[in-house]
Order: sequence, then structure tokens, then C-alpha cells
Amino acid sequence: MSEQEKKQTIKEQLEKELATWQTKMDEAKVQMHLGVKDAEDKIKPHVEQLDKELNEAKVKLEEFEKSSEGAWGDVKAGVDSSIEAMKMAFESAEKHFTKDK
Repeated sequence: MSEQEKKQTIKEQLEKELATWQTKMDEAKVQMHLGVKDAEDKIKPHVEQLDKELNEAKVKLEEFEKSSEGAWGDVKAGVDSSIEAMKMAFESAEKHFTKDK
């Protein structure tokens, strides 16, 4: 597999993962808005953090797409780091939400 093919495969995987996180983000926002005010106040900072991380990951994915063959590995590491931060923010928000149910 050529470097360009590897890069394309990784790009497609990252896009799929970001789409999954976008769906989770949308679901968290719906839950936040459906919840009572107290639950919203507890979840909102976590949702905002998740939204920030998702936006940063999207920017890094654009950088990945534009990166040279020698640099795309470093950019992928940045996207992976953003995805990990999203997982942590989502888990934190989810704990607050499920605790209030």
C-alpha cells in the first residue's frame, strides 16, 4: 500500500470516527435541552468541552488532508489526541447525566 493510500485510508477512518462523535455530541445536546435546569447546569460545561474538542479535531482533520507525506503521521497523532479528549469529555458528561436519572 502506498503512502497516499495509507493516508486516504486513515483519513476515511478519522472522518468516520468524527462523524460518530458528532452524533454523540448532537445526542448530548438534545439530552441537555430535554433535561431539567439542574441537570442542564451540570452537563453544560462538559458538552461545551466536547463541542470544543470536536471542532478542534475537525480542524486537525483538515490539516491532515493537506499535510505532506512526511508530516501526516504527526497530524494524525494530533487528531487522535483530540478524539481521546472527546472521549474523556463525553464520559464525564455522561456520568453527570446518568447520575441524575
